[in-house]
Parts: sequence; structure tokens; C-alpha cells
Amino acid sequence: MGSLLKRAIRPMALVAAVGLALWYVYSSRASALPAESSKLDGEYRITVRSPARSAAALEPSRFVVEIADRSGMPASIGRLTLKYWMPGMFCGMFTAEAERTGRAGAYAATVIPVMTGRWVLEARMTIGEKEVVVRHPFEAGRS
Repeated sequence: MGSLLKRAIRPMALVAAVGLALWYVYSSRASALPAESSKLDGEYRITVRSPARSAAALEPSRFVVEIADRSGMPASIGRLTLKYWMPGMFCGMFTAEAERTGRAGAYAATVIPVMTGRWVLEARMTIGEKEVVVRHPFEAGRS
């Protein structure tokens, strides 16, 4: 009886472990992504905002980066670089050009995800002597 019980428990434990792993992977994929990501770094707040309409694969999407001081006044930066990629995939790392918008402290960039799925947009900027990085997850769907 004891060896029969041991032989039955191992496969059940394996099935339960695989089930939990699958549940974890798919439940994290189903979670909603934020419309914006912000970072308060000492004196400055940096916000990266997704477009109002969801990004679509192989279509341009306009992301906005806003920089303000603690009081909310727009701040200027020395340099802004934007990169985006798909975590865990080998489709490459892409760059986007940021340009000033009509508002002080606001920059816009056009991003073209090459395939559907989850992506990360990284805004790296120099403010004074400091380098600040904000990572913003977004999803590209079908067009």
C-alpha cells in the first residue's frame, strides 16, 4: 500500500506543478498594462504615455514623454533616447526619434512594433548631470 501511494503521489504532484506554472504564465499575460509609466527621480517626474488607441503591429503609434519638476513645471533635458523591444524574444532592439511637441517639457516619438505581443519602451534621458531611465510596457495587437 505504501509504495502504491508513493507512485500515485509523484505524478499528481507533477501535474499540479505544471498546472500552477501554466496558470502563472497565462494569468500574468492577461493582466492589463498601464496607460502610462512614471518615475519620480529626486527633483523630476518623468512620464511615458501610450497612445490613446492601442498600438498595432507594423503600424506607427505615437508615444509621449513628459518631464516636469516636483512642482509640475515643465523641465528641459539634455538628451533623450528611446529604445523598444519584446522581452524574451529575439526580434531585435529598435530605436525611435523623439521630437519636441508644442508643449514645454513634452516630447513625442513614433514607434512601429514589428509583431503582436508585449513590448517595452525605454526612455533614457540626461537631466543636468543625471541619467534617468523609465521603462514602459505596452502591447501591440493586430491591425
